[in-house]
Amino acid sequence: MALTKKAFPLVLLLLLLSVPSSAAKEAAPAMMSLDECIERALAGHPDLAAGRADMAASEARTGQIRAGYSPSMSFSSGFSERSSPGSGSSEGSWSSGLTLSQVVSDWGRTHISLRRSLLDAEGKALALEAKRSDIIFEVTRSYYQVLKTMKNLEVAEESLALNDERLGQAEAFFEVGRVSKYDVTAARVSRSNASLALVQAGTALKEAMTSLKAAIGSPGMPDFSLAEVADGQGSLPPTSLPLLEVALDYALGNRPDLEIYRVNLASAEAAATLAGLDNAPKLDLSAGYGWGSTDFWGQDSWRAGLTLSFHLFDGGLRREKIREAGANVEGAEARLESYRQQVMKDVTNAWLAASDSAEVEAAAAEGLKMASENLEIATGRYRTGVGSPLEVSDATKNFAEAKAAWYGALYDGMTARAALEKAMGVER
Repeated sequence: MALTKKAFPLVLLLLLLSVPSSAAKEAAPAMMSLDECIERALAGHPDLAAGRADMAASEARTGQIRAGYSPSMSFSSGFSERSSPGSGSSEGSWSSGLTLSQVVSDWGRTHISLRRSLLDAEGKALALEAKRSDIIFEVTRSYYQVLKTMKNLEVAEESLALNDERLGQAEAFFEVGRVSKYDVTAARVSRSNASLALVQAGTALKEAMTSLKAAIGSPGMPDFSLAEVADGQGSLPPTSLPLLEVALDYALGNRPDLEIYRVNLASAEAAATLAGLDNAPKLDLSAGYGWGSTDFWGQDSWRAGLTLSFHLFDGGLRREKIREAGANVEGAEARLESYRQQVMKDVTNAWLAASDSAEVEAAAAEGLKMASENLEIATGRYRTGVGSPLEVSDATKNFAEAKAAWYGALYDGMTARAALEKAMGVER
């Protein structure tokens, strides 16, 4: 008994270790590239799983309509007993039968319904493709944002180191009487601001990483490092952007979300045709074989026939259905044109941003070069006793801002080209 009590904690520990934790289920490699992040998102994002389920349900509805072309058969069997008044006796009887029915013609209604169902399935497939494009772009944008905030954190760390160096110089100069107490105080204020910027940069990095995990569809996965991305990687490098007219033509022919509106218009037109057939005749074939009497396998009989049915008067219902369907077609046409214009606007804006990105990067690089030279001059002047603490503080701040601006221009340019790919409907 004592041995059992001693062994119990060890057994419990082994059981706990054998149960996979949620972190293990969400395990991520130490480093992930952009392609690996996209691959993981496409494999497990819940929005894509929902889209695939919607598509499967739509395909099942199509199968239900197709079943209308096939005959159906049913079986029924029953037993009843009745008594005659005053006789005191009762008599039971069986009644069983098979019934076969088949729609011979409904004047095209099933065919049009099937076409609408196929269009709905096509729309669900296009919606899934559009969602896939959205996820790829969101992962790409979030990935670049994490890289950008990582560089901003490096800039903040470098700025803090520069301010530490400047504070050390000011304190050393103050001790030998070369500068006043103001220089030390000013250096400490600058260092405090740099320390605050470092904390803010760290927070921004955590927020960017959280957004990336959410874009991947695994918000609970552990942190991971990111592989650097070379400028120009992707389908649209900065030196070979298409002409705006080419980008617009490509988008109008390849955007899946725009194609959804074309499918919706075709579905509305099919619905209008179906409304016109609302009072069309319907011809049904039916056949049956029955048996039964006082015994289960009693007298048998059979029957077969054709039934033609149609409305003689519906109170204007068909007319109103046709009017409704016509209005729906007009609405679908207007929505298609509206979204077509939106696509053109999206492509134009994305193209302008991507076209300007190269110039923005060049300007930011030039600004960083000048800020670096200015910082070197200012720190040199201060070491020789010529410069002022304000001059060094401004140069350090300008250098940090210029370097952050250069990194921002670099990754914003990559994001702009990725946005142009998405706007054009370029498959990745």
